[in-house]
Amino acid sequence: MKLKSLTVAVAILASGNALAVTEYNTELVIVGSGVAGLTAAAYAEENGIDTIVIEKLATTGGQLVVIEGTYAVESKTTAANMVGLTKQESFEETMDYAGWRANPALVKRIIDDSANNIHWMIDRGIKMGPLITDTVDGHRVYHTYEGHAPGAQAIGVLTDIITKNGGQIFTETPGNKLIINNKGVVTGILAESEDEGEIQINAKAVLMATGSIANSTKLLTKFAPELSIKGQPLKSIALPGNTGDGVTMGIAVGADLDNENLVIGESLVPTNTLYKEMYSSPVMMDAYMMLKTHSLWVNFNGDRYLNEALSGDFTIVNNATLNQGNQAFVIIDNVKREDLMTGGGSDTNYFTMYNKGQLMPHFDDAIKDGQKRGYAFKANSISELANIMGVNQKNLQTTVDRYNKLAKEGVDHDFGKSNQHLKPIMTPPFFALKGDSTICDMGGGLKINHKSQVVSIKGEIIKGLYAAGATAGGMYGTNYPYINPGFASASSLATGRFAVEDVAELLNKKIKKL
Repeated sequence: MKLKSLTVAVAILASGNALAVTEYNTELVIVGSGVAGLTAAAYAEENGIDTIVIEKLATTGGQLVVIEGTYAVESKTTAANMVGLTKQESFEETMDYAGWRANPALVKRIIDDSANNIHWMIDRGIKMGPLITDTVDGHRVYHTYEGHAPGAQAIGVLTDIITKNGGQIFTETPGNKLIINNKGVVTGILAESEDEGEIQINAKAVLMATGSIANSTKLLTKFAPELSIKGQPLKSIALPGNTGDGVTMGIAVGADLDNENLVIGESLVPTNTLYKEMYSSPVMMDAYMMLKTHSLWVNFNGDRYLNEALSGDFTIVNNATLNQGNQAFVIIDNVKREDLMTGGGSDTNYFTMYNKGQLMPHFDDAIKDGQKRGYAFKANSISELANIMGVNQKNLQTTVDRYNKLAKEGVDHDFGKSNQHLKPIMTPPFFALKGDSTICDMGGGLKINHKSQVVSIKGEIIKGLYAAGATAGGMYGTNYPYINPGFASASSLATGRFAVEDVAELLNKKIKKL
């Protein structure tokens, strides 16, 4: 169904055929209605740019329905909360984290404009929650939304701005093919309307905001074959509609790609389970967090491979586990079990859903469930545990003995874990949790510059074509910056607006100051 009926239609008869393609003319067509697409459309319409949004699903919103907060520095909110992090400091930290593989001009502009993202949303009536950090000892730059999700309130606000200013939103209308003229300029898009069949939308510019490639087996296999377990792509918990449509259409007109294999991960998730179980089952949520403890982590050879105190940084966990085939085990003894259940609680947090120090009363239930489903193991000796895990007994025993020796000395000579988290594995029963790396989303796509213009494989700007949000690449380099909570949504908001501002310049229209 359409949120607003079509108002411009011209029937084009071809070769005397009675069949017709319906045409629409606009200044900007936005493909996708998520964080980047819907906010860009509202921004465009309130600045006098005629806009049509096409969305392949029956509803709009995309990640707006589920994101909890958005990153920003030097905002009115951070100032009021005495947060001292500056734009320049955050830029330097972000680029260092990315190993300078990210596009510095793009990252700088995203960070410098991040406060405007939040101010723009607030000024338009989108309600916010508290300012927090979702990483241990992290910066308080995570501007949460009321109820920890913008959801319907934001979608409603943005939709009203679009439609009241004359913009149109067509749902159940997937884009199929970009239209490009003989000068290499993108002049519109062909789409498939649920009601009218094939339609053609002519425009001065096209903004691709279709989401990532996270749920395209074809694209993942092609561009990120390393993100697999025994030849099968990792489980994806991204929105089902994130099938790389914008990336595919961009490639077809000669677009280059940037960091298309970058995964935004969720650390280890219990093997043989569905991610959605964690939202409805406290047992599964505890199981998930048991796989984030600072206890001993080993690979399938029984070898330790990580400083486990880094378990709260999912980028580090995913990078390290990638080298182990994207699966690993967490080893816990009974002393740690009791600490998790009744003592210090969780060693880390999970965004705003699970707090550091939160007790795990369902530990034993999770082990029982995991024993049935193949993600948990319990034994009275390390040798017995290794046997039921399917791990080399001698290797695992050697690893545990070494780990216990380091714990006794109080110094981790191997990986540098602090003494605070270096606790021996000595008291039976012993437990092992088996986990898989998981794709939360992919963070690369069409290569763009700091104006969100798409760059071709020849290094030239493809005129008339823009990309934003998870359809674009270059914002993160090869490491998604968990040090900046909410950076993905901030990047989506910013890159969508950058595109609109460049289109306004193309159309000689003045953008209202934020």
